[in-house]
Amino acid sequence: MNLVAKFPIPLRKSFINVANNAFVFNEYSPKKHLILHHLRAFSTTSTSTDTNKDKNDKFSRPLRPRVGGLDIFRLSDISKLDPILDVSGTIIDPSFPVTRPSVVITAPETESDDTDALSAVTGLSPSEIRDLQKKTLIIKRVINQTEKGRIPSMYVLVVVGNGKGVAGFGEGKHDEVPTAIKKATNKAIKSLRYFERYDDRTLYHDIEHKFHGTTIKLWVRPPGFGIRCNHYIHEIAKCIGIQDLSAKVFGSCNGMNVIKCTFEALNSQKLPSEIAKSRGKNLVDVYHTYYGTK
Repeated sequence: MNLVAKFPIPLRKSFINVANNAFVFNEYSPKKHLILHHLRAFSTTSTSTDTNKDKNDKFSRPLRPRVGGLDIFRLSDISKLDPILDVSGTIIDPSFPVTRPSVVITAPETESDDTDALSAVTGLSPSEIRDLQKKTLIIKRVINQTEKGRIPSMYVLVVVGNGKGVAGFGEGKHDEVPTAIKKATNKAIKSLRYFERYDDRTLYHDIEHKFHGTTIKLWVRPPGFGIRCNHYIHEIAKCIGIQDLSAKVFGSCNGMNVIKCTFEALNSQKLPSEIAKSRGKNLVDVYHTYYGTK
């Protein structure tokens, strides 16, 4: 006998719809617990409202205080003056202590502590050394493989110049970056040299120079052209004081090679006096022939 026939007609129709859509109930079916599940689904008495009421009653009752015996009426009245806690008279706020130093402390990479020693070596005054343009172009981590293992350190390359034809570069290595920058800056100041400039703005002639795997070409440009070249060469030209220049890097674009190749190329310029001496001509004729001046 079918179990659906034992229920009243409204529930019987509901069970028939469920059976047509899902499965057929049988008294010998091993899944008899499914019948109880559908009985709850098609029950005529709704229990959802009762559960909601229980939840509302649960959260609507007053909460118990976390500290036992705490009563708000036992607390002191804040609106009244307390003779112990309140101070009579005007209240003067103490000044906030200023912890910032009055003197600006310069970092090791921007100011060298060996100004007097560098002045004695280079012949420049301390003020001239402080006014030099210091540009840190390369900072990288390097490792030295030894018998004791891999020893890491920081490598720094700094270019220094006054913008009036004097420039130099230096390299430094140390465990800390500020100390490496300081060492590289001191070496750069000690290696300063003067570079000739035509009309105090550009080169005397086009240059092509090779350093290891890097080849660079430098071209003379007219006034107002600007500096259009590799960013390393651009910073070097700024430190030297070159205003009109174009350059191209061929081969390896490694920063160290580009910087060293640029300094060697600028150092290999041939001055008009050298050209006149080698050709057996007067300096005025060389200027007129090669540079268009009288």
